Amino acid sequence: MATEKAFDGKSHLENQHRVTRKEFIAAGVAFAGAAGSAIAGNEPSALRVGIISDIHVSNPVAARSLENILRIFDREKVDAVMIVGDLINWGRVSEMKVVAEAWRKVFPENKRSDGVPVEKLFITGNHDVSGFLAAHANPKLTSSEDVEKHCFLPHRKEYWRELFGEEYEPISMKTVKGYPFVLRNWYQFPSSKANRLVPPNIHTERDPTPDFMAKIAGELPADRPFFYVQHEPMFGTVIHKLRTVDQELDSTAKILSRFPNCLAFTGHSHFTITDERSIWQGGFTAVNCSSGGGGVATPQGRENGRNIFDYNRNPPFDMDCTCCRDVKHAIVMDVFSDKITFRRLDTVRDMTLGADWVVPLFGGRTVPPSGTPKYDFAARAAASAAPQFAAGAKVEVRETENGRRRKADGRGVDPTPRHQVVVSFPPIGPTASFERAFDFSVTAEMRPADKTWTCIVQGKRVYSPNFNRSEKLEVDPVECAFAYEFMPKKRDMRFVVRPFNCWGKAGEPICSEWIRLPLPAEA
Repeated sequence: MATEKAFDGKSHLENQHRVTRKEFIAAGVAFAGAAGSAIAGNEPSALRVGIISDIHVSNPVAARSLENILRIFDREKVDAVMIVGDLINWGRVSEMKVVAEAWRKVFPENKRSDGVPVEKLFITGNHDVSGFLAAHANPKLTSSEDVEKHCFLPHRKEYWRELFGEEYEPISMKTVKGYPFVLRNWYQFPSSKANRLVPPNIHTERDPTPDFMAKIAGELPADRPFFYVQHEPMFGTVIHKLRTVDQELDSTAKILSRFPNCLAFTGHSHFTITDERSIWQGGFTAVNCSSGGGGVATPQGRENGRNIFDYNRNPPFDMDCTCCRDVKHAIVMDVFSDKITFRRLDTVRDMTLGADWVVPLFGGRTVPPSGTPKYDFAARAAASAAPQFAAGAKVEVRETENGRRRKADGRGVDPTPRHQVVVSFPPIGPTASFERAFDFSVTAEMRPADKTWTCIVQGKRVYSPNFNRSEKLEVDPVECAFAYEFMPKKRDMRFVVRPFNCWGKAGEPICSEWIRLPLPAEA
């Protein structure tokens, strides 16, 4: 029988009060409903929009998540629902029909349950248009004739009209309660044309945005914001490359920078909207919309994160990805005369993820005429407060022979038991003085017999198990696993844990006492 051995070390910091589990439960975790958020002061919102992205519906079972989110939007009494691309997974017409059925089930005749009309603000993403090119779809689609018969791409216009009752255009503009929405669908890139599965009548398409924005520039209002929607993130704005410093804007972002009353929405990355870099302001405002279909992603390189660039890593991570597959995000946007608010939602648990984002309006502009915008990255990074552990926080170390690591391809857990050293410590939720921790570095240190210096044996980065969920759930211990075989034996060692915010600002570390492997067995 496998055994576990443990050692407890105490924090050397005594600098912060931590809310106890009992206090947390007493505070409650109920979702803030529409009644409290539809009014700012005495002013009701002029427009409310439910926003999701990357729902990736592939069958009726997967559509249940979409239906659940739409019912939340119905309860919230939205005026419109925005889906920022990747409605489906493999680009099949049968999948798009399931999406349309879920919509009609919740919003029959495009009306809420109270009879008020609700507008569709849907755009396509790469999976909708080119999903059949993915490796998992290829075995089922063996020729361009199969694609022509079963896929959405060759018949976009006719199926969009049939399923959603409106015309499909490369780019178009809708107006909801006086607010314009520019909707740009995914277009075929040159790389897709070379694939043998692409039907011969499908040609490479060019970005329609420059011509369209030039055409409608005179029609856009100057006294209120307008909204731009495309699937892929724009270089130099939200989340793309997880930027923390100024980067060159891409061509679309440069165009939108001419419109200081623009607010742009993008998806595709799946990155969590608990990351404060999901809202950006420069010449305009941009928001990352995460994933409403599960599979919320994280930056690469974290031991328990989820990022496609961590697949096929050698050696594999010593932990499975955490808090990613069962997390489904959405946003409810309220537009007022003087500001726009964004509520970030965990739709599985029906909870808010954190404090609302609030974008002030300046005569319709989403960015001020002069000075630094509220959500400028550099200014926010400089003003951010490093996360800090609570007073008395401990680092605990245990040894286990039943550890698990990821499979070689990074997609799931290797069932083979693995001898590991597991380090655990408390999470850090937000307080009045400090920020929620974005992630943690965990470093194994060793010192020689004369104890005059230390050297780093191995270092890792990890998330808390509730990193992608509501900040109110930051109560479960954080763990980081190390392969036992790579740890020094019969040598003094300890583990040092340091918290970071999303801007890379580090808090004070806590550490275990010096220990030696193997650890004594628990009584």
